[in-house]
Amino acid sequence: MFAEKIMVTELVTTKENEPIADVIVRMHDAKLRMLPVVNDAHQVVGIVSSFCILSHVVPDYLISGDLDEISFAPDMGILRKKYAKASSKTVSEVMNTKPLMIEHTDSIISIAAKLVGHGGHEYALINDANNKLIGVISSGDILDALEEHASEVNDA
Repeated sequence: MFAEKIMVTELVTTKENEPIADVIVRMHDAKLRMLPVVNDAHQVVGIVSSFCILSHVVPDYLISGDLDEISFAPDMGILRKKYAKASSKTVSEVMNTKPLMIEHTDSIISIAAKLVGHGGHEYALINDANNKLIGVISSGDILDALEEHASEVNDA
């Protein structure tokens, strides 16, 4: 099975200059955790995800593991302030500029390996021959396809 068989083609995207606050609302409304970032030619320039945004909310000392060295942790007030600051940024300030790109002819096993090997990303983006975004595949899409085929194997 190939990427083109399971990729999602009805895409919700964003632009680099869009405010993160608007992106958060769009992601919530669409029940998505990631949006491809495209330019005016609909070519991928990055992705913005809930993880990208959250990385601007959590204080650095918590990420670096210094939490054991201090006697307090940030309360919700501190996190809300950092969230407000992150929400006021634009997509270009928060996005990941190196999303996983695959071919529509890549096999499911190849895509699964690339997702795992690309730092544990949950999404792969697919461009056409003109480098325009045509689809997205998530790790969940692959698991769904495997589950569907597992029942076929069990029925045989």
